[in-house]
Amino acid sequence: MENLEMEYKFRIIKDEKKVFGEGPCILLEEIDKLGSLSKACEQLNMSYSKGWSIINNAEKILGYELLETQTGGIDGGGSHLTQNARKLIKAYRAYCAEAEEVLQELFKKYFREL
Repeated sequence: MENLEMEYKFRIIKDEKKVFGEGPCILLEEIDKLGSLSKACEQLNMSYSKGWSIINNAEKILGYELLETQTGGIDGGGSHLTQNARKLIKAYRAYCAEAEEVLQELFKKYFREL
């Protein structure tokens, strides 16, 4: 069993539509770090339209904004996370960490002999 592992993927789904998961969470974290959706997309080798689509889709389904955007100006604009986005990331990361611990114990319990 020492080489066996279980892979876990956690997604939030509403009405059978993907709302949030690891990918969107990483995207929001990059936006928070870089202050820009376009810079975050570039860092993640993702097109801007794909990144915007992910954020826009999640906002529509969740019913609240994840980003506050600023256009142009001397500093060139940018994007910042809303408080709801920060709460979502924090809850998602905490849930995943706790769930992985519990699931790892279950994996050991059921696959110990393999």
